[in-house]
Amino acid sequence: MASLPPLDESLIKALAHPLRWQIVESLVHRGEASPVELARLLDQPLATVSHHVRVLRDLRSIELTRTEQRRGAIEHYYRAIMPPFFDDAQWELVPKPLRRGLAGQVFRQVFSESATAGGKGAFDAVGAHLDRMIVELDDQAWQDVSEALLDLLRRIQTIQGESDGRRHEETNARVSEIVLMHFEIAESLASGDADGDRAGLPDRSPPLP
Repeated sequence: MASLPPLDESLIKALAHPLRWQIVESLVHRGEASPVELARLLDQPLATVSHHVRVLRDLRSIELTRTEQRRGAIEHYYRAIMPPFFDDAQWELVPKPLRRGLAGQVFRQVFSESATAGGKGAFDAVGAHLDRMIVELDDQAWQDVSEALLDLLRRIQTIQGESDGRRHEETNARVSEIVLMHFEIAESLASGDADGDRAGLPDRSPPLP
């Protein structure tokens, strides 16, 4: 299975119309919905919503999940498609409410899949990773870490392409999931006590020997 290309201008174009990003945001929160349901939810004409759904579909921002027979017609249901990753400049262009909705969707999916897979031994194999590191960074280091993670994601995409070139359709492949998180925890965990800004924060990870 070839990897998808990194986020390009398609999502930015898809979200250029305010109704389109409302549609994507609604799909993120609901999981899936039909144009009929979206039109009712957003209080918009069905023809208008259907048009923008087609645009989003053609831009590969959403995809068809299933169809259902309803009163002599076929109702189409769609879900939002997450790109492999966003770089910093692209993420900044995404409206903040949509950023939070997309992040929430990813969290729910990752936690569900990792818990299920872990219970079946997914982390038993040599090479599996479950890592956590607490660091304390100035502004320059924060940006450096972000760029390092993006470089890693691009390298992983290259590795995926090399793997695709080595195997044939009949060759078995190990399907794995890679999750990276880099987020500021001070606001969410610090208690704000007068004793210092680190009150309530986890201890920093020790340096490598």
